[in-house]
Amino acid sequence: MRAFIGLVGAVSIGLSTSVALAADPGVSDTEIVVGGIAPFTGPGGPLGYAGTLGNRIAAAEINENGGVNGRTIRLVIEDDDYVPAKTVQAMQKLIDVDQIFSLTTVSGGSHGLAIMPMIEEGDIPTINPLVTTEAHYEPPRPSFFGIGTDYQQGVINLVKYLDARTPDLSWGAIVQDDESGQARLEGLDTVLEELGKTSSLQQKFRRGQTDFAAEVLNARASGATALILGGLPAQHAAILKEAKKIGYEPQFGVMWVDHIPQVIDLFGPEGDGVYVYDFVPSMTDQQLAPFLELARKHLPADDIARLNRYSVIAYAALKVQAAAMEACGQELTRRCVNENIEKTTDFETGLMAPISFGEGVRLTDMAGRVLRIDAAAGRFVPAE
Repeated sequence: MRAFIGLVGAVSIGLSTSVALAADPGVSDTEIVVGGIAPFTGPGGPLGYAGTLGNRIAAAEINENGGVNGRTIRLVIEDDDYVPAKTVQAMQKLIDVDQIFSLTTVSGGSHGLAIMPMIEEGDIPTINPLVTTEAHYEPPRPSFFGIGTDYQQGVINLVKYLDARTPDLSWGAIVQDDESGQARLEGLDTVLEELGKTSSLQQKFRRGQTDFAAEVLNARASGATALILGGLPAQHAAILKEAKKIGYEPQFGVMWVDHIPQVIDLFGPEGDGVYVYDFVPSMTDQQLAPFLELARKHLPADDIARLNRYSVIAYAALKVQAAAMEACGQELTRRCVNENIEKTTDFETGLMAPISFGEGVRLTDMAGRVLRIDAAAGRFVPAE
């Protein structure tokens, strides 16, 4: 297991031997240990590693400003290679060896469900910036929170937008065979029923699949003129290129997973005109200028190019968690933090819509926007 251990701000390399007032693990008189699990390489690498960068920026900023009631945040983030079995191993290490107090990143839909019993057993405060799979948040769990709109609502919003522009579209979907893919299908079914339509195609593919010739041929044969894709960017790129190869040109719609700078090159010219729904501004948006300034202050130059939307959400997630810790004072407990996260209302980061939770509300409902890939310009641009 490869581990990334970020020591930020004024954190000491040696663990404090002082006894904290709180009885929960991961808290001493001088520090709070915050864990995370994310893929650093492979298909999920651009998403997961970027999230760790946002965590690091937030921790560095918090520690520079005195920490949380005088305690610095120490990050311990494990690489799970986007494999659920490794996620479980990583979580066990974070609990048994690193004795984390809270969790700030979980890499995927299936991955989160695999470790959910461990999170619930320990009542571990968790705010996940990487995944908005509904199965993580419904039914609500006392200690598990997420930032962003769920995939169902994202698909609903995108399909409504495109249908208003082109009402005669025939919709289908090609999605990964997991919770996040199922969520996209549920969103598509919901919005099509509202529009008085039915889907012409619903296909699922295996995790890690690379050949999509059969799926694309099936989509063309179904008569679908618009497709929702639901996997990772590398898989979407393969689908786009396969469609281009056989002269199949439906309107493609994707979620925020593809709203990262690397996707422009990954998709190539075949990505031109693909619609993307997201609740985070593009990295070129002036709204993110203060965040990028913080990044340049606290990250090595090599990491700046690896920032993306997940960095922004991960930054916000740790800021919300730290504010909840701050509100607990010196008597820091997991229960207190969970209660304070639930009370969070209109938390402003200045980077996206305000963040709110509430009784039984574990996933924020973030206002979003429709973007379009302009391959020639190499940018995500607002949809017209």
